[in-house]
Amino acid sequence: MSSRSGARHCSQCNFCCIYLEIESKPGYSTRLDTGEDIAKPAKKRCQYLGNEGCTIYEARPLVCREFRCDWLLGVKGFGDDDSPDQSGVLGVRGTNWIIDPEAPTGKVSFR
Repeated sequence: MSSRSGARHCSQCNFCCIYLEIESKPGYSTRLDTGEDIAKPAKKRCQYLGNEGCTIYEARPLVCREFRCDWLLGVKGFGDDDSPDQSGVLGVRGTNWIIDPEAPTGKVSFR
């Protein structure tokens, strides 16, 4: 996904909502509307991820609001066409998760 202004925008691939762990940290992983603390293990789909994206988007916790994958941040090695849904790679703080969405368990390896 390329932008004329050079800015990248979330491609809504939802890889972060499926493959990344959310640790329970009060205030950081807390829903803004209900105060419910959200936690999930890696490689497990978030319970609030629906077919059209996040079902609690306006009330999503800070951990979700503040997350930016390496592609969004423009980290070296991630070109405009290398969004996680296009490349199968979810870069997070220099660790690249290789995603195989065809695998039944969502095989993840690191490079």
